Amino acid sequence: MATGMFRKAISRVSTTPASRLVWLRSLSTEVEAQKVEPKARDSSNLKTFSIYRWNPDQPTKPQLQEYKINLKECGPMVLDALIKIKNEMDPTLTFRRSCREGICGSCAMNIDGCNGLACLTKIESGTDTTITPLPHMFVIKDLVVDMTNFYNQYKSIEPWLKRKNPPSVPGKEILQSKEDRAKLDGMYECILCACCSTSCPSYWWNPESYLGPAALLHANRWISDSRDEYTSERLEAINDEFKLYRCHTILNCARACPKGLNPGKQITHIKQLELSNSF
Repeated sequence: MATGMFRKAISRVSTTPASRLVWLRSLSTEVEAQKVEPKARDSSNLKTFSIYRWNPDQPTKPQLQEYKINLKECGPMVLDALIKIKNEMDPTLTFRRSCREGICGSCAMNIDGCNGLACLTKIESGTDTTITPLPHMFVIKDLVVDMTNFYNQYKSIEPWLKRKNPPSVPGKEILQSKEDRAKLDGMYECILCACCSTSCPSYWWNPESYLGPAALLHANRWISDSRDEYTSERLEAINDEFKLYRCHTILNCARACPKGLNPGKQITHIKQLELSNSF
């Protein structure tokens, strides 16, 4: 608009070669300014991500690799930044992801020193962001860790309904009161992302013998289920110095859980049941 008004003013004042030269110079200056302004704006929106890199095919020491991203061209979550880096900058970057809705637990990692889900963690403006794998886990590549031990511990608590007697009505579901169903709140929501277990110092020290917050939370979920008939057997199976009693109620698990659950509270409930069963 300003350029159009300037053209009209020039045409009214003079049409000599000198005046046209002045007009062309001013027009080129304006175009150059328009080209420079976006660059200035882009630089102010750049953010640095320092990401843990390690490749088993090239077994050198792990290192943090930096990537700069324009936040105006990226989604608001850390997972958006990782996907942008992989798609546009470095296709060798390796990480897990699936639902992008905080349901599957695949994108669990350590972001700026705190365990969390990349799809639920917002990108903080201003400071650099450091992303590393879940702590004290064997790294397969980059941000992907080996979850074998974690899943084996979950399997060991037999996370399924166990009955000694068939349903009262053959072929029908086993009914449960609303009160009994409410006892499962705070446990069934766990998505097995391992954020809690990998934030627990006791799990760091005894990963093979201590079941960890996630597995014990699920153990209590089935112990508390009114439809299950193996409560005593479940309690006896985990009544062990290492499986259960390595928990010292540090409660890092509650702070790390992206679903807002409190595994420490559920472990305390199991200990209370163990104590009451001993008398």
